Amino acid sequence: MEQREVIVVGSGPAGSSCAKALTDAGVDVLVLERDALPRYKTCSGLLFGQTQELLRRYFNADAPDSVYCEPRLLDADNVVEWKPDGSYVPYYWEIDKDGVEFSRSYQNIWRNHFDKWMLDSCGAEYRDHSRVIDYSAGDDHVDLRVAGTRGEAIREYRCQYLIGADGNASVVRRGLYPRDQGSAAGILQSYFRIESMGSLRPHSFSVFFLPEVGEVFSCVHEKDGYMVLCVGGINGRKLRKSMETFRTFLADRFQVRLGEWWRDEGCQMQLGQPVFGQGRVVLTGEAAGCIYLNGEGISAAIDSGYRAGQAVAEAMKNGGDAVKLCAERSADIVAHIDKCLSQMHFLTVSL
Repeated sequence: MEQREVIVVGSGPAGSSCAKALTDAGVDVLVLERDALPRYKTCSGLLFGQTQELLRRYFNADAPDSVYCEPRLLDADNVVEWKPDGSYVPYYWEIDKDGVEFSRSYQNIWRNHFDKWMLDSCGAEYRDHSRVIDYSAGDDHVDLRVAGTRGEAIREYRCQYLIGADGNASVVRRGLYPRDQGSAAGILQSYFRIESMGSLRPHSFSVFFLPEVGEVFSCVHEKDGYMVLCVGGINGRKLRKSMETFRTFLADRFQVRLGEWWRDEGCQMQLGQPVFGQGRVVLTGEAAGCIYLNGEGISAAIDSGYRAGQAVAEAMKNGGDAVKLCAERSADIVAHIDKCLSQMHFLTVSL
């Protein structure tokens, strides 16, 4: 049985940020990732101003050139919401937090490259192709069994703390709350080569809250010559139909011509109050329910992840309840989640 001080499950922004806080505190930490790295993540791939600030605060760095795609920057003036009459207005996607106004220039990145850069920058050892089968928590340790996804033998680990940063379908969270289903918003995203943007504004991010287009929302933007179409609904219902309707809408309304299809990707986002774990098992990021439902998931992941790592490091050094410390450190994140819920008009209409 391999022994580590802390094991983090999940290598996305929450897991990498959590590991960064722990390594900053001198803690021995191992990150386990189920998929092969680098891996894709369903996301617009826009770094909002708050995310940019958090990278500088916690990683002392800006995202490197290698993670960007074209167009590299989207100014707020090019992020627009289209109205039923064919007009558009600026869409202020990012809701100011704690009275702070962030940059309205959004950085356009590929998530697989961005997430791998964050992981490489956190200072922790990591292993991909590692799927958590189950775990059991005692008073002073957690034991877990991990299967290799390429046929490797099952490995056993023991750690002082286990941190679940493994997203919406968290295995770690399910071990604590097996009946916790909750409601969820589903997202489907499709990539097509661009033949013609038609009358859509070039290098823009266009958002639609039109019932004739999709169940909840639809949006479209560019990445390296691809047009990325995204539709959202409740619990993933009707997403395929919504995507076909959206494609027809773009062709009819804006004369958009799509070329070769590349890929589809999808995910769900939990709707509900965050939970931060029990005993020696701590949750963070989407696994804890820490996501801003205005679409700004990366900043919530980074911020909640780093604070969870700080809480565990503090508990290891000074004693105390790591879960309680995590909840206390994340109180303003929870408040901002509620603020986003109250201000997102598509949620008040749809839920």
